[in-house]
Amino acid sequence: MQTADVVIVGGGVMGCALAYQLARRGLGVLLLERDALGVGSTGRCAGGVRQQFSSEINVRLQRLAVRLLLEFDEETGGHAGFRQIGYLFLLTSPELVDDFRCLLEMWRRLGLEEARWTTPAEARELVPGLEVGDVLGGTFCPTDGLAGPADVTSGYARAARRFGARLLEGVAVTGLGVRGGRIEEVVTTGGRVSTRLVFDCAGAWSAEIGRMAGLELPVFPYRRHVLVTDAFPELGRTSPMTVDLAASLYFHPEGDGVLIGMSDWSEPPTFSTEVDWGLVERMAAAAAARLPALGRAGLKTAWAGLYETTPDHHAILGPAPGVEGFWCACGFSGHGFMQAPAAALVLAQLLLEGRSEVDIGPLSPRRFAEGELISERAVI
Repeated sequence: MQTADVVIVGGGVMGCALAYQLARRGLGVLLLERDALGVGSTGRCAGGVRQQFSSEINVRLQRLAVRLLLEFDEETGGHAGFRQIGYLFLLTSPELVDDFRCLLEMWRRLGLEEARWTTPAEARELVPGLEVGDVLGGTFCPTDGLAGPADVTSGYARAARRFGARLLEGVAVTGLGVRGGRIEEVVTTGGRVSTRLVFDCAGAWSAEIGRMAGLELPVFPYRRHVLVTDAFPELGRTSPMTVDLAASLYFHPEGDGVLIGMSDWSEPPTFSTEVDWGLVERMAAAAAARLPALGRAGLKTAWAGLYETTPDHHAILGPAPGVEGFWCACGFSGHGFMQAPAAALVLAQLLLEGRSEVDIGPLSPRRFAEGELISERAVI
């Protein structure tokens, strides 16, 4: 039987970042990924990194994540591909305007002083050709941007291995041994592993891992689509990630084309990642309505991935009540790639030092049973 100080279930960016942070602190880490590293939700995400959230805990985590991404290349020897082209939020209702005016005050109080209010005319200067007839205002943060999901994941994985972590691909977890209310082993398709500590980093499948320990984690899979256009020089490579919040629509430069995403909030939970081509057509039409020049762009490719969504659209971080040794790092609600660098660091600090530089107590798994959910309104 194998042994490990800690077993990490899931080899997306969260699992690999955590493997790095724990291994560099001297723990014997075994990460298990049933497929290949980074091919799940991480490999299908849009790569956005923003600090403009409505909850203080998300803003604090994201300010830390931005700092870590700026230090990523030197720290890990990898290349994050982090480009601070900014995020532009377009607001089309008086309610959203009032909300974001208040959020600007909160952001600045937390140190995000570079975030600023934009008029419709200023938004059009940032994105030439933008349709702003219905836009009442917006916010822009120039230190937000884009990073490479595959690059960040592989950078953390390589760095973790240099510190002795074992990252195994093609090995699925099939059960957890819980005795006396604590974790004792992990059962896998490659054999049994003796351990006292398990981290659930299984993304959209996190609830399934939780059930193996007798826990019910409120993590639900929702399908989200992305399309990429053919070459489209009309949108500059430094154009910001542009978000029409009311429409749950966003687009940003991707290679020589444009990446477009939009949520369909009417779709129920599903593990399907089959592309709904009818929705792709509606996404293209919505993007062309916001940036008319996109109506001339051809479709290069489209895909669907999964958001691992919780009832309050916040991550679940920390030890689960009822099973000693079972820790959560899941439920990021579409923000897993951008929050993983910070989440991995603070979880490692909390585990080994008893405290972390960002207090993640509000994100504890306990909050659901105790009725202490948090509100996150800036959800795309």
